[in-house]
Amino acid sequence: MSDMSTATPRKNARMGFAPVQNRVVVTMRSVSNRLNRILATKYGRTLNFHLDCEYPKAGGTWFGKMASEVMQIPYPEHNIFPIGCACVLHNHWPWRKGLDHAWYLRRDGRDVMVSFYFHRMRELQAGNPTVLRRFGQVYDRIFGAGYDPNDTRRNLGPFIEHEFQNPRDSPRNWRDHVMEWHDGGRGRPGVVYLSYEELVADTAGTLSSSIERLTGNRPDDWVVRQTVEKYSMARQTGGRKAGEEDRGSFIRKGVAGDWVNHFGPTAARRFDELAGDALVAVGYEEDRDWVDRYDLQD
Repeated sequence: MSDMSTATPRKNARMGFAPVQNRVVVTMRSVSNRLNRILATKYGRTLNFHLDCEYPKAGGTWFGKMASEVMQIPYPEHNIFPIGCACVLHNHWPWRKGLDHAWYLRRDGRDVMVSFYFHRMRELQAGNPTVLRRFGQVYDRIFGAGYDPNDTRRNLGPFIEHEFQNPRDSPRNWRDHVMEWHDGGRGRPGVVYLSYEELVADTAGTLSSSIERLTGNRPDDWVVRQTVEKYSMARQTGGRKAGEEDRGSFIRKGVAGDWVNHFGPTAARRFDELAGDALVAVGYEEDRDWVDRYDLQD
């Protein structure tokens, strides 16, 4: 991997640059997450859970924190014990019967793959030992030794294939996750659907209407505006505007549709083979001929 060799990150990890999480804490978080899912399925309405459901990298953390602040209820993060109170409960769970009273936030899967790619490259460069262990040798194998992490048009095809075959941040890949939650595009009772693209285009309006549709109560407009300002990209990044890229930041670019700047024809065709039906089912494309409509260059 050029300009991002794994030797230095591994040394940094050994020196404590990116310490390994305590295994007990990791196990407790995993068990807590499973118990929360059981509680949400059986007693979610009784406990007044407001489920903030997404496939990773769809904007669920951003939306959930804003919703919890507007509604003045907790947004528990990294909890090691199950939750038993009213809250906005963020999760990446696959759909199952009983998971209602929920928001489902979707995002164009092509943008999700680009976001995941840059997230992984950033973590490798930072020497995150978990990411190094899971993906360091894998990416050397699928991209080729000495690969250029900035060459997204070359790398995204094999990255997408590997990500769909080996989802790590959710039990499902993007296609299966969104199709299950949307019931193939028909929608499910008790689930309020919104998109990252809507949230970016009209943050206050989408936030307010999503809360009203789930709870039946329209939030105060002033509170919504103040919350949106607090969680704006400029406030969260020290002044960057949407579209101003920082590949070293968790909030990289903050826009919708950036995939066209990184997909080549090979990546587009592979994504269509793996998830083209989902793009159509949830409204991101009109039909499966979308690959030919974009001027994508390798």
